[in-house]
Amino acid sequence: MSPAEKKHNGWLLNLGRVDYKRVLNWQHKLVKLRKDGMARDTLILVEHPPVITIGKDGHPENYSHTDIEPIKIERGGDVTYHGPGQLVIYFICNLTRRKKNMHLYVDKLQDGIIATCKEYKLDARKDDTNTGVWVGDKKIASLGVAVKQWITFHGVAINLNTDLSEFKQINPCGLTFDIMSSVGKLTNKKIDIEKFSKIIVDKYSEIFNTAFYPIQLEEIAEDIESQSGSNVI
Repeated sequence: MSPAEKKHNGWLLNLGRVDYKRVLNWQHKLVKLRKDGMARDTLILVEHPPVITIGKDGHPENYSHTDIEPIKIERGGDVTYHGPGQLVIYFICNLTRRKKNMHLYVDKLQDGIIATCKEYKLDARKDDTNTGVWVGDKKIASLGVAVKQWITFHGVAINLNTDLSEFKQINPCGLTFDIMSSVGKLTNKKIDIEKFSKIIVDKYSEIFNTAFYPIQLEEIAEDIESQSGSNVI
């Protein structure tokens, strides 16, 4: 392998189930660390307790009957639901060495999901009109990204074993709730989230030419804490 082909090194944080606002706080701090060269490109893998988030393009009619108080955030897109059985992946990546091309970046996020779904015999695809990843006319993954000084954050949410009835309280991404499906429903089996996570990290490693090495949050806690002067663990 020539130097030009050598993979970059990145970080992988596999957090389990963590409150949405807490992880959002960590994303903001990692963005600053990445901009300052004190952190590597990072994938954050997490499940959230039930939460509804509204992006910059959110329309009130799409979330006017929610059972949960929505959280307004800075990502693109409309309203979506996160909850148990859904794998959420946040990307803290420096696009200055990735051609500063947001369209290409979004394509790559979708490509990783599509490639992983192939391992489960699902013919996943992009849609010409709507972002996310689809199987037939059903949407299995949503996408919403943000970028600050060419450092990305937010990312993708993939329905694996998600309770799809939770989408009834919103119009996800402005669509009807019944458009949503999951890998588990389409394959008619419960998906091992850890196994799926391993496969998709391998796919993103190839797509982004980056070897993502697992680290513990405690290993970078002091750096993250220094961004706010408070304890984050």
